[in-house]
Amino acid sequence: MNHFAKSMSVHSQMHRSVEELSFAFVVLLNQPLARLEAANRFERLWNETNEAASASLGTERAVSYIALLKDMDTRWRRLRVLS
Repeated sequence: MNHFAKSMSVHSQMHRSVEELSFAFVVLLNQPLARLEAANRFERLWNETNEAASASLGTERAVSYIALLKDMDTRWRRLRVLS
């Protein structure tokens, strides 16, 4: 495996931290976006967070990712009701 393939393989296994994903969610919530664009971005962020949680099952990080998913779900639903 060449250097580029190795770096791609390692990179594809890495996930953003809970803090980075949480920050990205706060930024999303505060952006003035059309409903469809906001929903699409939320879905991509949700999928990324869910993938990170799945990849870290059995570790303390998984608990943090799952807590973030719960928070994202609650806050997103509340936001959708208010708008």
